[in-house]
Amino acid sequence: MINVFEYIEYRILLKDLYEYKKREQPSFSYRYIGNKVGFKSAGFFSNILQGKRNISNHIIFKFAELFKFNKKETEYFEMLVMYDQSKQHDRKKYYFERLLAMRKSKVHQITADQYEYFDNWYNVAIRELLNYFPFRGDYQELAKKLNPPITPKEARKSVELLLRLGLIEEKEDHTYRVTHKTITTVPKVPLVAVHNFQHATMDLAKEAIDRFPFEKRSVSTLTLSLSEEVYKTIEEKLAIFRRDVLDLVKNDMKRIDRVYQFNFQIFPLSEEQDQNRV
Repeated sequence: MINVFEYIEYRILLKDLYEYKKREQPSFSYRYIGNKVGFKSAGFFSNILQGKRNISNHIIFKFAELFKFNKKETEYFEMLVMYDQSKQHDRKKYYFERLLAMRKSKVHQITADQYEYFDNWYNVAIRELLNYFPFRGDYQELAKKLNPPITPKEARKSVELLLRLGLIEEKEDHTYRVTHKTITTVPKVPLVAVHNFQHATMDLAKEAIDRFPFEKRSVSTLTLSLSEEVYKTIEEKLAIFRRDVLDLVKNDMKRIDRVYQFNFQIFPLSEEQDQNRV
């Protein structure tokens, strides 16, 4: 049996439900689904699975009837669709948090913890801070080490989260050290969680201009007109530079004494010019 609450992507859920039903009932085809749900074309369902078409609120409940979802499953499926199809970050965040509230297993808890890790910028910062700071349980001191400072309650919650995720561990002398375990952004961590972190660090970058003297931070900007080919080349060079920065930090033999946030951003300020109108 397929558990709808195990899914974060509704298209994968529909694909798995189709294959499950097809094994039970060979006549359960795309055409059969189209007739039951109200598609004019049998290929419409294929386009949904491939991400080429979205589904409306009306179709959400047609699918719920087709696959015999109960009330809770229907509500969860509706949240999956709204989460996937929302364009604004705040709405995606809202629907994803509603999805998390409806999930309960150990696997779901891991997903929720991963989401929480990126939901607050200071979780990532504290992990880096514990890479060199000899923390022994004084959460007030730990909270003040960050800039901007957080509350002792937030610091405690963050340390507990890092321990649950296995990102830090307590040593025999009751200090903590960073483990080699990492949280990857692909494929288990939802993109909305990463976007939460990016939003937060961009806000910190804006504040840093006023909060730190020039010699303590580096902020520079470029506004450019360029082709798609040059944009892709810049992307590739940024990827190489990110790896170079990570190698520099990994091989840093000096006494580590600070945590920095390094943002890479390049985004459009105009619509693309239609080449046919040149």
